[in-house]
Amino acid sequence: MTKQTGIAGRFGPRYGSSLRKKWKEIMERRYDEHVCPFCRTTGSVRRVASGIWYCRKCETKWAGYAYTPS
Repeated sequence: MTKQTGIAGRFGPRYGSSLRKKWKEIMERRYDEHVCPFCRTTGSVRRVASGIWYCRKCETKWAGYAYTPS
């Protein structure tokens, strides 16, 4: 994994550079630390499934976007 490819480095030269760049942006946003909209803590929010988010501190579940809990 290099600095330029980041999380998409596992694909190597396959699938084309533009697709790897788009996938990298989406996955980096997905794994960022998110703020819980209820208790305002950072880092305790996890994605349960596509569009379902869970805060481990206040134990709330809510629906958001597929890759970000907005």
